[in-house]
Amino acid sequence: MKFYEFGKENKPTLLLLHGALTTWQLSFMPLIRAAGSEYHIIAVAEDGFNTDEPEVDAVSVIAEAKKISGYLAKEFGGRIDIILGESLGGMIMTEIMLDPRITVHTAIADGFTILDYPDFKHDLPKRITAGAITAAELFALRHMGSVGRLLGEDIEPMIYKNASKKTLFALEYSMMPYRYKFEAFNLADSYIWHGEKEPGLRHVLQKIDRSRYRFRHTVFRGKGHGSLLREPRRLMHEIGRAYRGYDKDYIIK
Repeated sequence: MKFYEFGKENKPTLLLLHGALTTWQLSFMPLIRAAGSEYHIIAVAEDGFNTDEPEVDAVSVIAEAKKISGYLAKEFGGRIDIILGESLGGMIMTEIMLDPRITVHTAIADGFTILDYPDFKHDLPKRITAGAITAAELFALRHMGSVGRLLGEDIEPMIYKNASKKTLFALEYSMMPYRYKFEAFNLADSYIWHGEKEPGLRHVLQKIDRSRYRFRHTVFRGKGHGSLLREPRRLMHEIGRAYRGYDKDYIIK
């Protein structure tokens, strides 16, 4: 894992966490160019998706979060103004927020996706299922056009097609079971964003009890999974608005 910093030292800190099957460059470089004068940006090159360390494979969401939390505690005293977690990065974000060393002002989970994994009691069915999902993902890497349409967006330009079988298997295996840490949203000024076309939007509305967990939910009309990454100026504007605070709990725009 590596960390890349951009922008101004005396500006609000913005931590960028990319999703699975992409890299920090493919996801965030347009935003970094647009927002460098407004923020001190920390972009994380996550294990398994780091072009500078292709030999390093991912282990699990929890392992990634522990590495990032350790870095933030050491280099920033554990205080971060804004975290933007894209897709799987939103899951990593919640793990980071629960570390007692870390304090976050604004937490944004863009394209937050809840996946229902079986809770196997024995190892063999876990390995068989993780292997089958991994095979499907490797197939999808060669046919991203169709998969992108299922997600409500053409995301092929952001896909890192060199993710290893070992990385994909480890991530899938570690998710059986995985308990989502929705309580993390209560620890910051928290936001969940979705594109109107995302299948994961309805799943989140069904699964997260709004009476227990505090966050503001924004749905962007006509957008799909990761759409805002392709509009860096608008994304920068939305991050700024979130940092200042919305005045409504549920927004469609």
